[in-house]
Amino acid sequence: MTSSTWVGRGIPQVDIDSKLRGATEYIADITVPGMLHAVIVRSPVAHGRLHAVDVERARRVPGVRAVLTSADTPQRFFGPHANDWEILASEKVRSFGDEIAAIAATSIDAAREAAALVTATIEELPAVFDPYEALEPDAPTVWDDRPGNVANSFQIARGDVAAGFDKADLVVTDSYSTNQIYHAYLEPIGVMAEYHPSGSYTLTVPSHIPYKARLTYAGALGVRPDQVRIVVPPIGGSFGAKYEMIEPLMAAVLARETGRPVRLVYDREEDAQIARSRPPFWFHHRIGVTSDGLFIARETEVVGTAGSRVFWSPSVLATAVHRVDSLYHFHNMAGHGRLAYTNESPTTCMRGFGNAESLFGIEQMIDEIGEKLGIDPVELRRLNAVREGETTLHGWQISSSKLPACLDRVEELSDLTNKRKDTAKQRGTTGVRRGFGLAIAHHVSGYRPILADYDGSSAIVHVTSGGSVTLFVGEPDIGQGQATVLAQVVADGLGCDPEDVTLRGVDSALSPDAVGTLASRATTLAGNAAVAAAKSAQDKLNQFLAKEWGTSPDALQWDGGTVQAEGRAVTFREAMALYAVAHCGLPLLGEGVHHPATQMPDANKYGNPSPAYPFAAHVAEVEVDCATGQIRVVRYWAVHDSGTILNPSTARGQVVGAIAQGVGWALMENVDVKAGRVKNPNFLDYRIPGGGDMPETFVEFVDGFEPNGPHGAKSLAEAAINPVTAAIANAFYDATGVRCHDLPLSPERIWELLSEENGPALAADVQEVHA
Repeated sequence: MTSSTWVGRGIPQVDIDSKLRGATEYIADITVPGMLHAVIVRSPVAHGRLHAVDVERARRVPGVRAVLTSADTPQRFFGPHANDWEILASEKVRSFGDEIAAIAATSIDAAREAAALVTATIEELPAVFDPYEALEPDAPTVWDDRPGNVANSFQIARGDVAAGFDKADLVVTDSYSTNQIYHAYLEPIGVMAEYHPSGSYTLTVPSHIPYKARLTYAGALGVRPDQVRIVVPPIGGSFGAKYEMIEPLMAAVLARETGRPVRLVYDREEDAQIARSRPPFWFHHRIGVTSDGLFIARETEVVGTAGSRVFWSPSVLATAVHRVDSLYHFHNMAGHGRLAYTNESPTTCMRGFGNAESLFGIEQMIDEIGEKLGIDPVELRRLNAVREGETTLHGWQISSSKLPACLDRVEELSDLTNKRKDTAKQRGTTGVRRGFGLAIAHHVSGYRPILADYDGSSAIVHVTSGGSVTLFVGEPDIGQGQATVLAQVVADGLGCDPEDVTLRGVDSALSPDAVGTLASRATTLAGNAAVAAAKSAQDKLNQFLAKEWGTSPDALQWDGGTVQAEGRAVTFREAMALYAVAHCGLPLLGEGVHHPATQMPDANKYGNPSPAYPFAAHVAEVEVDCATGQIRVVRYWAVHDSGTILNPSTARGQVVGAIAQGVGWALMENVDVKAGRVKNPNFLDYRIPGGGDMPETFVEFVDGFEPNGPHGAKSLAEAAINPVTAAIANAFYDATGVRCHDLPLSPERIWELLSEENGPALAADVQEVHA
C-alpha cells in the first residue's frame, strides 16, 4: 500500500511557472497555418424586424474570404435550455449586439474594414427592458411564439405553508434585489474552428462543459456528436460564463465556408458589451418563526432577467428559489420564480449560481428576526441550520457538516459578540462608524440534474517507461488549481512526485466524456475518479513486481516514492522501467470510474442531488463614513468546512478570491444597462476590486471528513462567495441601523439611505459635506 505524502500539503500550483513566465498559450496565442480572423457584425438596435443584410461591399474588401448571414447557416433554432438560439439572426433582432453577419479575412484589419461596410435594413420595434414590465400583458413581445415573455418559471412547495404561518409568533416580510454582474475574467471569449473534408469539425473552445457543449453544437450544425471534436485550451478564467457559447458556431460556419481555420477573439469592450452576465433578481421573502426562534415557514417570489435568449439562467432561478431550504430547516415552504425575456443581452450563471443571490436577503432577514426576538444571531443560526446526518426539506442527505464548528470558530476569531456590543453604542452618531456582520452558507459538490445520462466521473492514468504520468479526465481546469490537486492525489496513489503528473487538457478525441467543471464538482467527482485510476495503475504495477520478486502484492510497501519487499527496493521510476521492458514498451494504464450515490430529483425537486455539501461561516467588519456614503471592508474572517483540505495553499486562494469577488459585487460592481446597451464595457468604468480594496483577511478550515469525497474532501470555491454580500450588508446595518435591500452598496445608495432614515441631524451633516 502507499502512504499519503502529498495530500494535505500546500504545494505551489503545478502550472504556476508557465503562467508567471507568460508561456501558457491561451486561445489568442494560438495560431495555425492558413488561419483567418473573424469579426462579427451586430445589431445597432435592441428590437426590430430584420428585412435585409447587404454584404456585397464587404465581400469586395481585399483579404476577405467570407461574409455570412443567416441564409448561409443551418436554418434551425436550438439551445441548451430552450430553442431560442440561432447562429446568426434571421427574421428579428432581439437585443443590441445580436449577431447579424460573420466575416472571415486574412487579417483582423481587413475583417473590421469589411464589417463597417455591412448594412442592415431593420424595422425598429418597441422594446422592453424591465422584467416586471416585460411580464405585463401589453408588453412588447420579444419572441412572437412566446407570448407573455415568460422565458422560464419554477414553482415548488413543501408541507403546509399556510398552517406554518398561522402558528408563527412573528412573520417578517421584506424585498431585496441583486444586480447584474460581469464575470470580469482575465481572458475575453475566444474560439477557433476548423472544418475537415470528412464533414467534421474541430472546435478549440475554452468551455467548462465540453461534452454537453458538443451535443449542443452538433445539433446546431446538423451533424453527429462524434463529428464535433472539442479541444479545451488553457482557460483564463470564466466563473460560469464559458459553458455553451454561440461563438464556436459562428467560427464553425466560417471555417466550413472558407475551408480554412478561423479564430474569433473578442476585445474587452466587445466581450463586456455582449457578455452573458449574472442575472439580476428581485426577491420578495416571507419567514415565519416561533417566539423561541424556530423557523416554521418560508415563502418567496423571485423575478429575474433572462435577456433576449436563455443560457443557464433557468437553473440559477431554481436555485435562488429553493436551495436555502437545505441550509436551514424552514419545515414548510413555497416558492415561485419567473424569468422574463427582455431586449437585453442574455444572462447566465456565475459563481454562486443563485445561492449567493438568495442569501443576500435571507441572511439579513435572519439578523432582523434575531433582533426582534432578542436572540443572538449566532445562536439563531445554530438553532435552525441543518446538521450532519439529517435529510433536508428537499431530500438532501447531509453526510458531513461541521457548520457548528465554523460558527464557533468565526465567532471566536472575530470576537463577534463583544464587538457588536461596542458597535451598538455608535447608533445615532455621525462621522465614521464600524460594524460587524455574520452570514453562513452552503453549496453542492456536483449536481445530478445537469446531465440526464449520468452523474459521476471517469479518469485514465497513462504512465511511460520513464515514470512520467499523464492524467486524462473530462473536467477542464478553469484556473482554480484542479491540475495541482489531482496531481497530488494521483502522486499519492502511484507513489510518485506531483511534478511527474500532467493533467492533459480536455480533448473529446482522447479524454473521457464528463459532465464538466461546474456546480463545484471537479475536486470531489474527478478527484474520486483520479484516485480510482491511480489505484488501478498501481495494482497492476504491484502485481507485476510481486510476480517478479516471488511474493504477494500485499507484501509490497510504498513509502516516499520507493517500493520494497523481501529485501528488495526500487523507486517508482525504476519500477516503471522494469514494467516497460517486460511489456515490450507498453505504457501502464489505469482506469477509474466513480459513481456517486446521488439521486435525480423528482418532478417536485425532491432527492439527493449531490454527494457532499460544504459549509461556511463568514464575518465582515466594515467602516462607514456617514457623511460621504463611503463604505470600506476593513477585516474579514472566513471559516470553512470542506472536509479534508487537499492543498491548503490553493484552498486559501479560492476563499480569498471569492471574498474579493464578493466585495466587488457588494460595493462597486454593476453592469450599467440603459435601453439595452451596456454603458460601462471596460475596466475604467466597470470597477473591480484592486489590492487597496481588499480587507485584512483571515481564512481557516475546520477539521472535517467527507465520506463521499477523495481522501475526505468536498467542494469549496462557490461556498466561499455565497455569504459575502450578506455578511457585508449585515455589517453595514450593525454600523448604521439601516438595512440596504439592493446591491451594490454604492456610496450614492448609502448616502441616500442615511440621509433619508437617520434623522434631521445626520441629514443636515450629510448635506453640509456635499454642499
